[in-house]
Amino acid sequence: MTSTTQEFVGIEAYSREGEKIGKVKDVICDPESDTADCLIIKYGLFRDLVVPADVVKKQGEFITVPFTHGFLDVAPRVGKKGKLSSEERDRVEHFFHPHSA
Repeated sequence: MTSTTQEFVGIEAYSREGEKIGKVKDVICDPESDTADCLIIKYGLFRDLVVPADVVKKQGEFITVPFTHGFLDVAPRVGKKGKLSSEERDRVEHFFHPHSA
């Protein structure tokens, strides 16, 4: 999924089982191409989930993250809001794309 806009902000996100996991809070763009790189999903009361945009499927007015809720519970946490350090980006990529490294 690629996008150069904030069109995903505010839409609901669901796990592969169809369970609502939250709403898209922000989009982190690749600084070189200005396309959506990662989505930040409000996940629970106190946590934001960072998911690579290329694993997400937009289906009308919502998106599906093709992983189980249990899998997403152990996804890496990241620090700064709005951008990722290269180390954080590597952790997120390795978690969601373990065989691409």
